[in-house]
Amino acid sequence: MRKGLGSSLAARQAARAVLAACIIGLVLSGLEVAWATWRERGKASDLVEQMLDLTEGSAAAAAWNVDEALAQQIGNSALSIGAIAGIDIRISEDQPLWSRHRAVPTDSQANSTVGRLVFGDLARGTRLLYRPQADGRDKPPIGILRIDLDMARISADYIAFVGSSLLGGLVRNLLLGLMLTLVFHRFLTRPLVELEQAVASIDPDNPRDTRLAVPAGHERDELGRLTQRINETLDKLDESQGQLRQLATRDPLTELPNRALLLERLEHALARARRTKRGLAVLFLDLDRFKHVNDSLGHDMGDRMLQSIARRLADTLRHSDTVGRLGGDEFLVLVEEVREPKEAIQVADRILATLARPMDLDGHLLHPSASIGISLWPSDGQDARQILRCADVAMYAAKAAGTGCWRMFSAEMSEQAMARLRTEARLRAAELRGEFELFYQPKVDTRSLILHGAEALLRWKTDEGYVAPADFIPVAEETGLIGPIGDWVLGEACRQAAHWRRQHGDLPIAINVSPRQLADADFPHRVRVALANAGLPAHLLTLEITETVAMSQAAGDFAMLRVLRDIGVGMAIDDFGTGYSSLSHLRRIPLTVLKIDRGFMHTVPHDVAIPATILELGQRLGLEIVAEGVETEPQRDWLCNMGCQTIQGFLISRPLPAAEFEDRFLAERVRAVG
Repeated sequence: MRKGLGSSLAARQAARAVLAACIIGLVLSGLEVAWATWRERGKASDLVEQMLDLTEGSAAAAAWNVDEALAQQIGNSALSIGAIAGIDIRISEDQPLWSRHRAVPTDSQANSTVGRLVFGDLARGTRLLYRPQADGRDKPPIGILRIDLDMARISADYIAFVGSSLLGGLVRNLLLGLMLTLVFHRFLTRPLVELEQAVASIDPDNPRDTRLAVPAGHERDELGRLTQRINETLDKLDESQGQLRQLATRDPLTELPNRALLLERLEHALARARRTKRGLAVLFLDLDRFKHVNDSLGHDMGDRMLQSIARRLADTLRHSDTVGRLGGDEFLVLVEEVREPKEAIQVADRILATLARPMDLDGHLLHPSASIGISLWPSDGQDARQILRCADVAMYAAKAAGTGCWRMFSAEMSEQAMARLRTEARLRAAELRGEFELFYQPKVDTRSLILHGAEALLRWKTDEGYVAPADFIPVAEETGLIGPIGDWVLGEACRQAAHWRRQHGDLPIAINVSPRQLADADFPHRVRVALANAGLPAHLLTLEITETVAMSQAAGDFAMLRVLRDIGVGMAIDDFGTGYSSLSHLRRIPLTVLKIDRGFMHTVPHDVAIPATILELGQRLGLEIVAEGVETEPQRDWLCNMGCQTIQGFLISRPLPAAEFEDRFLAERVRAVG
């Protein structure tokens, strides 16, 4: 192919060189022909004048004396000159004295035609004759002398010259073109072909290793500079490829191996493990509560935390081990030459201990932790895909067990993971199928049991029955489906409350809000839209958030909660007492309701220290206190005596479908107390 390219270039170059030479030669030949034509015309003009001068006197005497014999003698003498084709002596235009013209041979007709074309205006010379020995030319002419040139003879020399000139020019042009071709091929085409072959042989993976040699004799000309520019481009290409390799295999934030490089190293580690018959452990690590850091301190601080985590992991592991970032807050650790599972466990413990050290970032004291899933080769899988999947499943099991712990993969975990995947797939289609439903649990006055309001609780009804919230709410949180599900709950609760308001009067409704909803800057707008679409006054809607979620808003000075409170909706902390609330923060949260967690009601009335403290705190803060999980009359009596305003729980009713709730609590038009 390269030879073909060179041959094609040489052939085109030769054709163009010959064409250029021919064009130049034609121009030169044209100039030569023009010069020859001018020269031959001059000769013909001189010949005519000379013949007229020679015969003028004798012809005038013959015409004066009307001497035909003398005229004939003059004519024959003139015709003896080869260039003269005819002579005509006349007394007047109408009275000839003597005239004679030679016939043109047939083989000279072409020359004669060319002669007339070139010398047409010079083919005949005419002169007036005057009386001999006259004193001047002012006398009347006595005759006319005409001499015709032999165009065939005159043009023969001209045609011969033109033909030889054109033929010589053609040969000269061809020789010139061939010489130009040889010169161009030697000094341009061949170096270009060699350069093309050298460029074609460049290794694209290692362009810097292939340096092009400057063609001999072209060190200072354009071809040499072109070669140098190509070499400079190769250097830049190699540098760019190095950067691309870095980007393709390294995480730009932490500079750890990225997913692609980790998978490649895992494949190599598995190959070594098969050869050496040594075990291999994969640790799938996911940071706990990392999203709260991003939401509360910002993504820049989250990035700095990831960089610090990456440095800690790299310093903790052996040089033979590999740590990389899969993406987000997920890391992967490859531990080779594992003889028994406890070695992988020791690595996990060491990682957890390293991460547990407090981290100071610009005055923010963070306490990072992680959940680690461990899978082993060959017991948990034979290929990279299986090993990773098992480690991922084990990591989710670790997260479910709590923060800062590890779990080894087991077959039971795989079954649970498959069930989780099935739940996720069905959950994605649940809203389209109309499988979501809201149940309502009444809130009543502790003393009079008058209905104060209701809490809307999400239920998922499938063909097999209702799915427990604990089985699908965590899946919805992890997959992000809680966002659209939460929007549906918000809209449906507002619609139902507005319907009951039209039928039975005001009834405050409370709904639970997820952390993902609060992290969405557009959430207040969606609350306004839901209230407006349903026609529900804002004060009849209360948003319940957990204590942990409320505290995560502290870094932003509870800005989202204040925006929601400004809309006019109520704000309740659910499950109060189970988290780690700061009392100074609690005073700044725009709360209207404090709910006592059901877990603290189990010990009432025997152990009341914590519920009593929460009640007193809420009363001092001027908040409405709601005790949930009330199941017995002694619990209700104690709450009554302690001044708790509102209770909810199985003592009053389980959560009910909307129709049943309306029949039991609204059918008699009992007005809710706002």
